[in-house]
Amino acid sequence: MTQIITVGNGKGGVTKTTTAVNLSYELSKKGKRTLIIDFDGQGDTTKFYLEDETPHYLGDVLLDRKFDINQAIYPAIVNGEEQENLFIIPARFDDAMTKLDMDLFSAPKREERLKLQLKKISKPFDFIIIDTQPGTSVLGLNAINAATRFIFPTDYSEHSIDGIEKLLTHIQDVLFIEEDEINYTILPVKIDNRKKRKNEYGVSYTGERWPDKVAKSKIMDRSVFDDAEREHLPLSVFNKGHVAARYYSNLASEIIND
Repeated sequence: MTQIITVGNGKGGVTKTTTAVNLSYELSKKGKRTLIIDFDGQGDTTKFYLEDETPHYLGDVLLDRKFDINQAIYPAIVNGEEQENLFIIPARFDDAMTKLDMDLFSAPKREERLKLQLKKISKPFDFIIIDTQPGTSVLGLNAINAATRFIFPTDYSEHSIDGIEKLLTHIQDVLFIEEDEINYTILPVKIDNRKKRKNEYGVSYTGERWPDKVAKSKIMDRSVFDDAEREHLPLSVFNKGHVAARYYSNLASEIIND
């Protein structure tokens, strides 16, 4: 059965795209057929995995009931070559995603369109990763309705933890369920061991609030992530020998075995 994982937080700046990109790549490296869907208005995930603008994008999937979703699924390009087991439904840049959200606002079944279209994929995926933007847009509602699991990155700041709390409440309202019915994982990211008070707060809060939901894997704060992002490469491609290259590989193994 396909796992559809939405990566989200009610606040920005918590490496949602970094997590979506690197997790999807590491899943594909472990032999898992993986699709990543770019819901972000900046199109940052698309910049990682495609070199040129494609004929079709997410908007075609969500706006046209008769559109064949398989036509919008493209092989991911990493370092100029197709990455085995990894595919993408891209976003568009400039104001295209904002316009898409507006076009969906008054559409029938506006919140369920992605979920319905994903059922039409001809060759099933092991994992589908959805990279979202903060906020409560129609696109965000689609990402919530389609998901079978959520990953919430937090850098242990009060800002990002508050973002998780608000997003959990939003998900409960959208799906009309209770929190214990949501399948989710809290992922510590950008952890800097020098920031002891911040870490103590984060570890204490997440441990008490979500004792069984915090990932064993932790993503430490390393400048090499910024270097890799500037080159639009997954970290283990940019610098496979770096200790940080293991972080998302470990997370992928944890997700597979969970």
